[in-house]
Amino acid sequence: MATTTLVNLLTNSSSNRVDDDQNRPSRMLPITDSISTIHAFISKWDPHSALSSRLLHATTHLHSYLLHLAASPARSSRNELMRTNSLLQSAMNCLDQELRNHLAAISDVHTLTETISTVRSIVETMLSTGYGEECLITYQSIRRSAVTSQLNQLGFDPYTNRTRKLRKLKWELLDNRIQSWIDASQKAVRSVFFHERQLSDKIFGASAQSVRDSVFATIVSDIAGNFFSFPELVCKHVKRVPERLFRLLDMYESLSDLIPDIESVFESEPVSSVRTKVMSSLTKLSVSIQTILYEFERSIQKDTTKTQTAPGGQVLALTRYVMNYLLSLSDYEAPLRVILADVPQESGASSIQSFDSDDRYGSPVSVRISWLLLVLLRKLESKAEKYHDVALSYLFLVNNVHYMVKKVDNSTLKESLGDEWVAVHMTKVRRYMEGHVRSGWAHLSATLPVKEEETVERVREFEMVFQKVVKEREGWVIVDPVLRNEVRLLVESMLVPAYRGWYQVYRGKMEVRFAPEDVRNHVFGLYEVSRSGSVSGSGSGSGSGKLLRRFGCYLPQQGDMSVRFQIEGAKALPGEFSLRYPITYDLQQHHELSLRHQIQNFD
Repeated sequence: MATTTLVNLLTNSSSNRVDDDQNRPSRMLPITDSISTIHAFISKWDPHSALSSRLLHATTHLHSYLLHLAASPARSSRNELMRTNSLLQSAMNCLDQELRNHLAAISDVHTLTETISTVRSIVETMLSTGYGEECLITYQSIRRSAVTSQLNQLGFDPYTNRTRKLRKLKWELLDNRIQSWIDASQKAVRSVFFHERQLSDKIFGASAQSVRDSVFATIVSDIAGNFFSFPELVCKHVKRVPERLFRLLDMYESLSDLIPDIESVFESEPVSSVRTKVMSSLTKLSVSIQTILYEFERSIQKDTTKTQTAPGGQVLALTRYVMNYLLSLSDYEAPLRVILADVPQESGASSIQSFDSDDRYGSPVSVRISWLLLVLLRKLESKAEKYHDVALSYLFLVNNVHYMVKKVDNSTLKESLGDEWVAVHMTKVRRYMEGHVRSGWAHLSATLPVKEEETVERVREFEMVFQKVVKEREGWVIVDPVLRNEVRLLVESMLVPAYRGWYQVYRGKMEVRFAPEDVRNHVFGLYEVSRSGSVSGSGSGSGSGKLLRRFGCYLPQQGDMSVRFQIEGAKALPGEFSLRYPITYDLQQHHELSLRHQIQNFD
């Protein structure tokens, strides 16, 4: 609301009280006394001395006398009118400075009651004597500066966080701005804006509620609007890549938690634009978050890393990244429940929800996580087909799907997915184990001699094949020690009893290279994870190490050498993202680890 319009409201609000003063001359000092009081105040004015209430009464009296002179038809009153008006102007100049000094001493609504009471008296005097515009200009100027200063002290500068400024910032600097905004948001609403509202109500308490609301609006509307538009500006300039999701969720969660307080502080019509700005920022955040989740899904589906398979069937970097990403995502159940509630689900996600008649997933968040896990499973199955050895394909699925199951079973993801999801996918792991043993070892048992005349040839064939298989599989691993032992026992039960039976019959008739214990020992020497924890291969995993921590989980940053989202020319449509992973790690390095390494190894 314009200052002039607000002055008219204030004048109307105080006019009745002025008229009452004029109708009660018996309660006033003689005009000569009022003039003397004002002259004495002006001649000896000291901004550090206490302001006398007698001066304020004298100023009001002088204004009433001025109105009386203005209404008098006597020609002699003209000169008196000019002198009285000049004296009143001088008094107002001093009161204006007094107002500035006392307003500067107010840090917040909890400032000494005496100071606030003095400010209120000065304001009422200036309003009632026709100096409402000057009073409001001074009040607004001082209080706007105070509110801006308080936000600066909280770490948010309303004037540097504008579109033109943000557009030029690198992500690291923008990330710091976002964190400063999150840290400041609660105090800004519950302390700065709330106390400013209380202060306006106290100082302009003699005016109507509509006036108090309007005064508050002229001070904070622009500042608060700028503050609450920050998330919207971030959404406008931030790249839609998965690593940005958690910062946007932090802002959405912080802002949505403050909605009851915002509606209380900015409940009046003059500040309705602030509420509108808040809802606009929440909407923009919601849309950006939905877009990034969609891009995250596409980045899994369109993963075109040169390393399509993991050496020895180990857990893929993609698997670690996606599972840790979803684990962090599950920490935002409350805001995501709202954000995803009205989002149309993909056909696959919809079928998950409709198939599940007992509603075990429970919420849109659970449905989305389940769908993303299914997308990852399909991607793993397609990558398993890249192995030339079927047994190694099965081993790859054993390691990766078991990693997924373990991650769900030992985290908050289990609350979303339930015991049944864990059981169903653990059954898959065991089927993959059986497939590995069957496709990788059954042919060995078939080479054992059946007929006596085939003994020598079959024994040599077994020894040759067994030695070749053991050598080829020295680099194969089973990450989980329990599964590793189970597979070894399955292989042992397939080979050793039959071999021992044959061995006991024929060992005296011919030279045999392996005793049953040798076969068993070779089998139990397989599938071991390297102690160094390194994965051999080509490529580099060094990175800048810019870290984003969320509940202890490090997430990669745009620009890190170990994770890049980029257009793949002919392999990707414009705007599509492709995941890039490092091949080589060294867990013994003491320098800062790459971000991709951090998230993959957060177990």
